[in-house]
Amino acid sequence: MSRLGRARRSRSRLRRVGLSAPRVAAAGVAVALLVLAGSTGASATTPSPNDSGTLSVTITDGSTPTPTPSASASPPASGGSSPAGSSSGGGARPVPAPVSGAGSGNGSSGGGTSAANEVSLAGMVYVGGLNASATPELDPAGGVVEVWFSVRNAASTPIDATADFWMDTGIFPQRLDAVDDVAIAGLQPGETRVVSARLRHGGQWTLLSTHVTLTPPESVDGVALTPVTRDALTLLFPWVVTGLAVLAGLAVLVVQIVRRTTRGVAPAAVATT
Repeated sequence: MSRLGRARRSRSRLRRVGLSAPRVAAAGVAVALLVLAGSTGASATTPSPNDSGTLSVTITDGSTPTPTPSASASPPASGGSSPAGSSSGGGARPVPAPVSGAGSGNGSSGGGTSAANEVSLAGMVYVGGLNASATPELDPAGGVVEVWFSVRNAASTPIDATADFWMDTGIFPQRLDAVDDVAIAGLQPGETRVVSARLRHGGQWTLLSTHVTLTPPESVDGVALTPVTRDALTLLFPWVVTGLAVLAGLAVLVVQIVRRTTRGVAPAAVATT
């Protein structure tokens, strides 16, 4: 057979193969569709054991249903006032409970209770601690110190007393000023009175020691009483000493600046010559 005949036969075979390939592909697609249809039909016709055989349709509008409100078990909050000594939920400050027996007298046994920093005189008179506040003055030897304390009558009768104030230096036992015989007249039962005085000549001592002696009646409701002394320390700003220290520091600084300036000028003068 010649070469030309062989070429024609190969071409005819290729044409047959090309025509048969689409047919084979179409047949495969048809078979696959039949298999899928059969499986879908089988699954659709097979009833579920839980299926009742009815079809239900639910239509929603996209809104969230609002739950039905239920009655609350807790009672509503009332706007009434809370009892004394307790605080409400609104942030009110608690009311402190009163101290039993404080500031009242009921006979010779004494009706008072000693508070903080108080000294009791046989339960009849209570003397508070001494307080002091110092203020400097332009006068170097000046300086005012205010002193005060409280006294409370816990007896059943009025009393009269006196107070003596004085001030010393905090380092040396040197008295600077004194105010004597400050009258405390007619202190009624249960009354608390503040007694004060002004002491001068604080000077530049910085640390000052203040004192007061309360002299009560010799006896109250048949109970003997004795004097009592209270003390306190206070600070007075020493403006004179502080000013002198500042001036001395400035003088030293000026001297140092002048020395540095002269040291810099002298080598320059030598170099020019």
